Amino acid sequence: MLFVLIVIALGFFPKQDKRYWMFATSAVAIQLAAQFLFSAVGTLKNLAGDGIITSMLRQATNDDARVLWVFPFAMIFGWGIPIYLIHKGYVRKIKTSEVIDKTE
Repeated sequence: MLFVLIVIALGFFPKQDKRYWMFATSAVAIQLAAQFLFSAVGTLKNLAGDGIITSMLRQATNDDARVLWVFPFAMIFGWGIPIYLIHKGYVRKIKTSEVIDKTE
């Protein structure tokens, strides 16, 4: 939820164009998909809180420490890619020195 609020704030202050909102929507969708796939709240006896990939890995490894192998992929897919997309879509409104010189 905090990620969505930050994305919206970056879009409104300063006002971004349609390109930013396309990237922002993609980033939020990827983060939601990552939560659906990699959420790790359950246990081996109660898989209700786990994501699809995490629950399959937890069952395959019998809730061993090898479940932690999903963590780097979850971080890249859940945070790395969305932050990269927001960075790529964000357009900084900076006045160059030529624009400043022309206005004087």
